[in-house]
Amino acid sequence: MSDVQVNEAKEFFAPSPAGPSKGTIAVDMDDVLAQTNQTIVEMHNARYGMQPPLSLADFKHYLYWNNRGWGDAKQTAKMVVELCNAGLYGRSAPVPGAREGLQKLKDMGYRLIIITARGESSREVSEDWIAEHMPDLFDEIHFTGAFVHLAATHEEDEGHVARRAVLSHKKRTKAEICHETGAFVLIDDSAENVLHATLHSSPPVQCLLFGTYGWNASIPSPDVPIHPDDRALDDGGLTYLEKEAKGALGESEERWEEARKRGWVPDGVERVADWEGVVEWVKKREGKGEEGS
Repeated sequence: MSDVQVNEAKEFFAPSPAGPSKGTIAVDMDDVLAQTNQTIVEMHNARYGMQPPLSLADFKHYLYWNNRGWGDAKQTAKMVVELCNAGLYGRSAPVPGAREGLQKLKDMGYRLIIITARGESSREVSEDWIAEHMPDLFDEIHFTGAFVHLAATHEEDEGHVARRAVLSHKKRTKAEICHETGAFVLIDDSAENVLHATLHSSPPVQCLLFGTYGWNASIPSPDVPIHPDDRALDDGGLTYLEKEAKGALGESEERWEEARKRGWVPDGVERVADWEGVVEWVKKREGKGEEGS
């Protein structure tokens, strides 16, 4: 089996405007297009009865097991699967201004693609959500399968809401897909994704770090050593529950706040608060004569 499965759509997409494209813009889906984490908050409280109730402010880290309300990595994965099976992806509301901002970019002559960490099992519900909330906008949708062990479960003849739907049968990074598609910018809410795309990709990918979210507000700068408790789990780091049991939550919160105040981001990353900020960034880029991929 090929590592990548491409399905060519015969309908249900809007061709890009006539004439040469000004370039390709890559867009993440969760919390850039869809309010996924807010929906998780609501479903988590209804299902697990967290007290005090979970709020979006509790999501200070991209990996859920580093936040209040979750367990270890295995328990967290089980909880996420339960929420997905209960209809998470179909229930999320659109991010305010996303539809309007994307339409402006398309009308300006840009080609739009989605690059999402969702896998094949989420393809149908993802495409149904796009068809309902953001139809006629995207040329391609790439499912990287970053959070699942992806094995093909069925073949499909065509994409649902884009010219091409691309399924990865092994993990591909968003930076790799940006290189393959010629995207000149990646819009993503994950600090981890944009750090990888700018610091660990050759050539680096220009990134817009989207949203005023807790999980991307605090990025440790390279000149500050990572505390052992804050490392990745496979490097000896601790989950939220383990820090709580150790009595180390207070110190961990202080380190998070110090990094937030420093406000460091690498070269090639700019923060945008919302979709108005995205459109303004693209317009400024055009003003500098930087059109094209």
